[in-house]
Amino acid sequence: ELPYGEAKRVDATGSAPILVVGGTGDPATPYEWAPKLVSQLKTGVLVTYKGEGHGAYLSGDSCVKRVTDGYLLDGKVPENGTVCPSP
Repeated sequence: ELPYGEAKRVDATGSAPILVVGGTGDPATPYEWAPKLVSQLKTGVLVTYKGEGHGAYLSGDSCVKRVTDGYLLDGKVPENGTVCPSP
């Protein structure tokens, strides 16, 4: 068992693709953590939300909602490196 405060490395070997949405203006979760997590996950897919606030899905951004709903409801995996809102 790991001591309190130490993270266990998890690479999700054998899992279906895992969607990671990172917000560039998230005050609670630094954006830098999102690409680092994706690099550790063998099946990680990064979507970057260029916006403010914690909780990109509830931000009202239609791109994040479309990509996340497509993933969760239809099993559609977005392209790794997708940026919302789209330029």
